[in-house]
Amino acid sequence: MKRIMTALALLFFTTSTAHAAGPFDGIYAFNFNGILTGYASIHENNGVIIAVVLEPSPSDSTWEAVRGTRNGNIVRLSSIFGTVDLVIDITFNGDNSTGTVVLISCTDNDNDPSNDSDNCDIPAGTTLGLTKIF
Repeated sequence: MKRIMTALALLFFTTSTAHAAGPFDGIYAFNFNGILTGYASIHENNGVIIAVVLEPSPSDSTWEAVRGTRNGNIVRLSSIFGTVDLVIDITFNGDNSTGTVVLISCTDNDNDPSNDSDNCDIPAGTTLGLTKIF
């Protein structure tokens, strides 16, 4: 519950008004070989992208907030809040509704690499499909 409240505070209670204005703003689904692996809410302001990545399972409340600067149709996003330290590269296709995601790294926050797979469901190097839902 504490994480949800923090996420809401980050999203809704900013000290200044900011309007997302990026060409890739929206809600996206991640998939691996046609299997849903997660969702992301992606929003951009002045070239800076903020995304919240959510697990698709109602029994798993894992989510991550990530941030990065877009260069053309590519952005590297790194964790700013969540259960893991996540680095992903997103390449948006020219249609503004599809793309690919490559997981660069994922480690959990307990400084014990032996159990990273407990919180990092997808191994580094995995490429996921990205499809805009709306």
